[in-house]
Amino acid sequence: MDNKLKDIPFEKAIEDLESVVKKLEEGNLSLDDSLKYFKKGIELYKHCNNTLENAEGKVKLILENENKVEEVQFKESE
Repeated sequence: MDNKLKDIPFEKAIEDLESVVKKLEEGNLSLDDSLKYFKKGIELYKHCNNTLENAEGKVKLILENENKVEEVQFKESE
């Protein structure tokens, strides 16, 4: 994953992904530009998916330790 993406907040990444999808759906791009947007979309999707998986892991830990709430930082998967 692109290292620049790891600093982008989840909400911004979702907005960017929606923008990429809209651009691709319009169908006005050249093949090369379509491939660039598609690649960017995949990178944004992976970033969002990793962020959600990390959040899910934190929620599971909190639920498992219902009497003892602690936050554990998960290593971002690539």
